[in-house]
Amino acid sequence: MSAGPSGRDPWRRTRVGELGDQLLPRWFVVLALVSVPLAVAAAVGAFAVFGPREVPVAERRPPPPASGDLTSDVGRFAIGASEPQPYADACPRLRGVQVAGTDADRQALRLGLAGLCNTTLPDEVDDRLRRFAAGGGVVRFAQFEATGVDSTARLGADPPVILVNARLQRTDPLWIAPAVAHDVTFLDADPATAAGALAARRVEDLVCDRLLEGRRASRGCNDAEALLALPDPLAALRDAGFQ
Repeated sequence: MSAGPSGRDPWRRTRVGELGDQLLPRWFVVLALVSVPLAVAAAVGAFAVFGPREVPVAERRPPPPASGDLTSDVGRFAIGASEPQPYADACPRLRGVQVAGTDADRQALRLGLAGLCNTTLPDEVDDRLRRFAAGGGVVRFAQFEATGVDSTARLGADPPVILVNARLQRTDPLWIAPAVAHDVTFLDADPATAAGALAARRVEDLVCDRLLEGRRASRGCNDAEALLALPDPLAALRDAGFQ
């Protein structure tokens, strides 16, 4: 090793290993050992103070946007360009319904919709599903900016459309059924009102209980159950922005 400008070796008094490599001074090593846990503690503390807040259950399905015709505000969203295709083997309850997307998408949607065929439902829910299907209603996946929302719908469109969060492509297909049952509620209820939102959540919870008994529930099912368990779900929904 070359000497410094003064002709003296700056590493002359530095500790070395058995192969002659310089070792860090003891004070530096001690400082590093003390600093690491302090840095970790600071990071944990910062996350606790500034981390994402827990979204109250009443806000997890937001009211409709101020402009537009969606039943739930999902922010920006994207859908594919494929044309809807009839669900040829649908049960009488869903005769006329259409699905869209890739082969895998349509298969998942058919499995989810079939769950609604195999479940005993109240007359009013059965009627809404039949009306949605008779109008050529379309169910398809979409990517939502609000990734935590399971679905939204354009029931005033021709044909009416229910958009299911694309993350449900990779989950239990039966998780699609409660979302569809939730959204057809708004054929008769106003999605902007707390009463309408609560009615839809009750339907969702009913389908979750009847269809997914013994299976893992979706987050949407858990949220519906948690909302209904609140002391005053209507007040919670109004606080979340519903009328």
